[in-house]
Order: sequence, then C-alpha cells, then structure tokens
Amino acid sequence: MRYFITTIILILLSLLLFLLTTDFSKKEKVTTPNPTIVDEIIDPIPTDTKESITEAPFSDITEEKKLKFAPPLEKASERITKKKFGQFITPQNSPVQPEKFSGYHTGVDFEIFPKELISNISVSAVCDGLLKTKKDATGYGGVVVQSCEIDSQQVTIIYGHLDLASVTKEIGGKLLVGEKIGVLGADKSLQTSGERKHLHLGVHKGTEINILGYVQAKNELSKWIDPCLYFCN
Repeated sequence: MRYFITTIILILLSLLLFLLTTDFSKKEKVTTPNPTIVDEIIDPIPTDTKESITEAPFSDITEEKKLKFAPPLEKASERITKKKFGQFITPQNSPVQPEKFSGYHTGVDFEIFPKELISNISVSAVCDGLLKTKKDATGYGGVVVQSCEIDSQQVTIIYGHLDLASVTKEIGGKLLVGEKIGVLGADKSLQTSGERKHLHLGVHKGTEINILGYVQAKNELSKWIDPCLYFCN
C-alpha cells in the first residue's frame, strides 16, 4: 500500500514538473499578412508618384493657355471717364472743354490719372498683329495702326495721341499682345495735335486703314467695334 501511494505521488510530481517546464506561449505559427505588403495593397501609389501629383495638379494647362487680348493701359477700366464708344459729341455737350470735334465717337478714350501728367505712360498692344502704319495725323498727333483678328474677323486697331519718337517697331513688324508700342504724347503738344494727354483706342472692321475718330451718322458706327467688348478689363 505504501508503495502504491509513493508511486502515485511520483506520478503527480512528474506531471507537475512537466506543467511547470512547458512553454505554452509558443503556439503554432499562424500566417498573417506582412504589414509592409498590406500597406502596399492599400496604398499602391509610390511615394515619389504621390508627391508629383500633389505638387503640380493643373500647372501645365495653366502655363499653356495663351493670353489672347490685353488692355492697352494699366487700370484701363478706371480711365474711361469722358468719351465712350458711340457717344454723340458736340462742342456744347462734350465732357472735354473746349471741344473742336463733333459726331459719334468711334472709339474709347482712356484718360490719365493726375499724377501721370508729366510721366511716361506706356501703351501696350491689345492683340497680336502687324504694325500697319505709324504717322502724324491732324487731330491725333502720333497715331499707330495695327492689324488684328477678333472672333475670326480681320480688324485694325487705332492707337491715337502717341509720341511717335517712342514707337521703335518698324512698319510690317509683328506686335505681340501686351508688348509695349510706345508712350503717350505730351499734354497739349504737337505729339497730341494740341489735345489733352490721353489714348484714343478704336477698332475698325476689315483691313482698310480708317482712323476717323468720329462719324456723322449713327449707322456708320456699324463699321466699328466697341473696344470695351474686348480690351477694357
């Protein structure tokens, strides 16, 4: 009986020893997705590719878009304070006094600001086109005419009251939109035919050179285009 009890005790001690020495934390390895592989599946775009997409989302489209038209002067819309397109002018009703002209105004006058009276004010090309003529003309002083295309229609652009000496582009040379043509003529001088310092801008339909600043019949305005439809903003 004693032997039997001793045997049972030894068996229990052996079992206890087995339990104490066995590491049950080492379970059978279960295959799990590699964290690196999981990241790649969720976000398959390489880092360098993501950076390039973020940094330049529409830059190429913006850079390739070309400017078609431009105003002739800075702050152009703020300068139209006296004579607009189609306005009927007489010596009695003119916003400019004294007035020596009469008729329907064929263009738009861009005035100078007070501080610009003795400054050189640059005039820029409103579109791409050839310089067709530059000359001195009664009522204008210096005048430049440029060819242009608006809505698939050939027109000529008249820039009046310029200092001809400042116009360096030769006749037949191409003017690019925004390119400097010259500067405004001096106030009430031969450069402006005695007129105030300002820019007269006209747009005449067709390729014929016509620099009239006024027409006597309203229906004659149909040969002209209001410059502010394209160049004042």
